Amino acid sequence: MEPSEKLSFTLEKGLELNGNDVPEEVQLLPSGEVHPKGKMQFLVDEEGVQLMLAAFRKSDTDLVIDYEHQSLSGSEAPAAGWIKELLDKGTEGLWAKVQWTDRAKEYLQKREYRYISPVVLVRKKDGRAVELLGAALTNLPAIDGMAPVVNSAQKDYRNLYMEALKFLELPEDAETEDVRRKAEALVRPSGFVPEAEHLALKETLRKYETEELVRQALSKGRITPALLPWARSYASLDPEGFLEFCGKAATAPLDGRLPADEHPAPVQARINSLLGLDNKTFFRYASTI
Repeated sequence: MEPSEKLSFTLEKGLELNGNDVPEEVQLLPSGEVHPKGKMQFLVDEEGVQLMLAAFRKSDTDLVIDYEHQSLSGSEAPAAGWIKELLDKGTEGLWAKVQWTDRAKEYLQKREYRYISPVVLVRKKDGRAVELLGAALTNLPAIDGMAPVVNSAQKDYRNLYMEALKFLELPEDAETEDVRRKAEALVRPSGFVPEAEHLALKETLRKYETEELVRQALSKGRITPALLPWARSYASLDPEGFLEFCGKAATAPLDGRLPADEHPAPVQARINSLLGLDNKTFFRYASTI
């Protein structure tokens, strides 16, 4: 579900008291289309009410009623009461059973607070109220009916949410579960390997690339077998520098000479045979011959 905005809607009629008795049941939202002056309208219907009831039942935490939406502003937010149960009263809208604190009861009895302002999530695609987030006692009955609820830094969470959907390449009506799955796929993509394994593979590849550089330099006569230890060290630490060296190096006099575990060029092999040199001796002392 994609919420468009958090909204607080304050009923313009005060909480009704019977003498000094504070009501245990209060109306949170009227039924039908709500048209606040100059603000976005939203819908409270049977589907929305059932969604709000289902969301409330899924939570193990009672919804708070605070003072002037202090829970949303980030300031100290003492509770005025707790919503213990939500009630679907059909054409009378959504109601709540409330357990008031002693301080809140005193405020209400003295008429120091008179109005209640619930906070709801409104779904963008159909403008329907779908979840109740809490409520507040207030003396500002919203005048025009509705006001956006934002945090103390005045961040536009809807815009942030939309940017996140765009980044994840998800449609605007994507469900929360879709967002979670896509985010998890980015954090742990298919083919993911632990960091230690990744570093080991990277080191193996580096050694392979070093050996290939040295092999090519040797086969082209840019280095002699006696220079192999130095060449491997140089190519490992600075591959580009090693390539530059090989590009400028003169070709070794024994053209076609290969590593010590293989055979010299045919002409050199014939010379070695006439001189009585075996391959091991030849490659060991080739740079001094």
